[in-house]
Amino acid sequence: MTEEQTGPEIVLEEQDKVDPTPEITADGQQKNVPAATDVGNSSQNKTPEEVEANAEGSAIEENQDIEIAETEESEKPQNPNAKWYILQAYAGYEGRVEQTINEKLRIKGIQHLVDEIFIPSEDIISTKEGKKRKVNKKYFPGYVLIRMELTPELWHLLMDVNRVSGFIGGTQKNPLPLDERELEEIRAQVNEGFQQKATEDEFTIGQKVTITEGSFGNFSGIIDEINLERRKLKVLVSIFGRPTPVEVEFEKVKHVVE
Repeated sequence: MTEEQTGPEIVLEEQDKVDPTPEITADGQQKNVPAATDVGNSSQNKTPEEVEANAEGSAIEENQDIEIAETEESEKPQNPNAKWYILQAYAGYEGRVEQTINEKLRIKGIQHLVDEIFIPSEDIISTKEGKKRKVNKKYFPGYVLIRMELTPELWHLLMDVNRVSGFIGGTQKNPLPLDERELEEIRAQVNEGFQQKATEDEFTIGQKVTITEGSFGNFSGIIDEINLERRKLKVLVSIFGRPTPVEVEFEKVKHVVE
């Protein structure tokens, strides 16, 4: 008697929890599913146009959330204690150094100490053998500018970055910050496309230029000859106090602003 009573009680409890209602499937068969909630009934009664409108509304809200997040990120408040410093890295590895610094900052959770990492560079459109090509040229190869609050922890982090050799200015333990006016001048040159102008403007004999690449990189001199067909200049640079002619391509010099 006891076992016969137990079975029905269990069945009754399951019925109270499930309360199945019939539903016709796509193949015409009938199956039992839990009764739809009020939310389910409202969505089933909606027209296709209403469903589509709700989907579009959700997408708009999602896009607005993304835009707000991006705006908040772009409007990151600057650290009032931050100053600009010059970090010396291996030439050609400036971008990799920037990436490594950002990764280490995230791991340590001290991103708030760094406002900006700036590598002065410019995309140069040059023509070689009748074909145009775009080359990213650094204003100061091997230099990485960082606006940061230089704490002992951050100093050790930077010194531990591969292909970083130290700071420029002051001493390694106590580097000097960069003058803000110098930085603004560099930004202005980048915005104006200063290096690109050196490849587009007409060169003249006697003009002073600075060689940007090659063995005589950073040497300044006077244009002595111009070869338009070969797109090359002969520049007189001073070596051991004597003017020495150096042949260089148009794309490898920039004008000296006096």
